[in-house]
Amino acid sequence: MNYNKPFSVKLFWVAVVALLGGACSKIDEYKEKYTPNGETTYTGKVDSIRIYSGHNRIKFSALLSPDPRVTSYRVYWGGRADSATFTVSHNEPGGRIEQIVTKLPESEQSFEFVTFDASGNKSISSYKNGTVYGSRYQESLLNRTLFGSTLDTSLQTRLQLAVMDAATGVFDTEIRYQKSSGDSAVIHIPLAVTDTLLKDHKYGSEVIFRTWYHPDSTCIDTFSTAFAKFQPVSGPTWIDRTSRYVKNYGNQFQRSSWDGSRWGILADWTTSADVKNSSAGYGGYELRSSVGVLSMEGGWGLPAVNNGKIYQVINLPSAGKWKFTVPVDDQGTVGTKYIAVNYGNSLPDFANITTASYYVNFSNMGAKAQPSIEFTTTGPQTVCIGFVASLPNTGSYFKVKRVTLSWLLE
Repeated sequence: MNYNKPFSVKLFWVAVVALLGGACSKIDEYKEKYTPNGETTYTGKVDSIRIYSGHNRIKFSALLSPDPRVTSYRVYWGGRADSATFTVSHNEPGGRIEQIVTKLPESEQSFEFVTFDASGNKSISSYKNGTVYGSRYQESLLNRTLFGSTLDTSLQTRLQLAVMDAATGVFDTEIRYQKSSGDSAVIHIPLAVTDTLLKDHKYGSEVIFRTWYHPDSTCIDTFSTAFAKFQPVSGPTWIDRTSRYVKNYGNQFQRSSWDGSRWGILADWTTSADVKNSSAGYGGYELRSSVGVLSMEGGWGLPAVNNGKIYQVINLPSAGKWKFTVPVDDQGTVGTKYIAVNYGNSLPDFANITTASYYVNFSNMGAKAQPSIEFTTTGPQTVCIGFVASLPNTGSYFKVKRVTLSWLLE
């Protein structure tokens, strides 16, 4: 039996108390040395930070800690060389704070967020990277190319724009021009559009344009190139007015009647009797290689065409300069053929062709001749346009797929 056990237990607890006392003494010494002002108190930090890029600025949003002690927060950038401080109201919807920081240098930046309470206690830092765009980015932008212009049948200016890669951030082209009234106009052309109309553009006047970019999906700003100049079509220009004044002008001539096989009568044109020289009394229209053409032919079983005329009377509305053009699809070397323009309601006979107001012999211009006649009107004028020919029955012909009438815009 051990009668010293209670004494041993007492010694054990004395030792434990001595050790704990020594440990506490060491902790107190540490606090006095490293935290002379007492324990560090941290405020709640911001979370879920989003950075939106911009033009020498960024926008940020974040979730603010619900810690009621937080009275402000500070945003640092440039390695803490610069900062901005914002107060906190704790009334932000959903606890989300949102601000714009301006006057930032162009670069990729790391932004540091720290909250503070009224005593100056702060939170652990939160970080988020963001992009700041500036003059270097803007100067790198390319203006969309305007590579051509035309006038449509209503004398409106049309512009042709080059294709661009949407991946560059380009989305719009701004065009400014002068209207015929003298007023200015501005239009915006989306990237997908490559042909646009300048409504009521003053003919011959210069336009200016610039191209707009959105550098990334988070950016709060757009950027543009510098304005560039473009000169649309100007000066004297022949404008196609065929469809406005000429009926059944071709590319597929229409017939009013036919033999069901090859020969027919042209719709909207007057055809002289000796042109209608097929056995069924048709002529002037021919279905040739499945295309309807204006035709005169003598020979190969057809009688001669001694005084062939095909013409149309048109009414021109005002004074001006005009051009009647005939791209001949094919012709033989035999016979004599004219295009003619005559003031009034008819064309002279072949024997009197020199009495026509204007005429051109295209017999020797080759199989693909393109004769044309320029003429003027001094006011509203009725004119007759067409063909006069003499074709022997030894194999003579000409075929036409279309005719054109142009007006000179000066």
